[in-house]
Amino acid sequence: MASWDDFLSSLDPETAEQVMQFYQGNLGYGQYTGQYGQSSNPYANINVSAYDHLNAKRNPGDKLYADLVRAQTQDYLQRFAPIENMLAASITPTGTTYIDQDLANTRSAFTGATENVRGQIGRQNQRFGLVNELPQGFENQAVGALVGGINDTYTRDQDRRQALLVGGLGPVAQNVRQTAV
Repeated sequence: MASWDDFLSSLDPETAEQVMQFYQGNLGYGQYTGQYGQSSNPYANINVSAYDHLNAKRNPGDKLYADLVRAQTQDYLQRFAPIENMLAASITPTGTTYIDQDLANTRSAFTGATENVRGQIGRQNQRFGLVNELPQGFENQAVGALVGGINDTYTRDQDRRQALLVGGLGPVAQNVRQTAV
């Protein structure tokens, strides 16, 4: 088995640096230090030689596999279950608990965009020596855009609730990329 340093030296310098940053100063092949100096490798405490002395009839492979499953279960319970519990607790009968912050963000974004457009129109009018007049119906368009944004926020919150209920958050990144394009 190749050493960690041999592996890094086989990579181009930029990739090797990225790998080192990802593993944050590797302590050994596959064992790296995570937050607060704790090992982030859930398999670090598995002794692969613990059952070497057992006869094949005593199923040493099964015992080692059981250790592996226990380590994976602990890893899941420590890293993923709290997040899943937090997301499940955010579900309400009509949406999620994130709706208030989402609505505040939507209102802030639309208000800022409206002020930005109002300022652009004002500067354009000043260049032509006109009084700072807004186009007819500007306020109605701004209010209409805000209402549309708020309605879209409610729809997205209901979609998030449904995704949480059915466990369909897997393609979130893909959906975001499709929406952004």
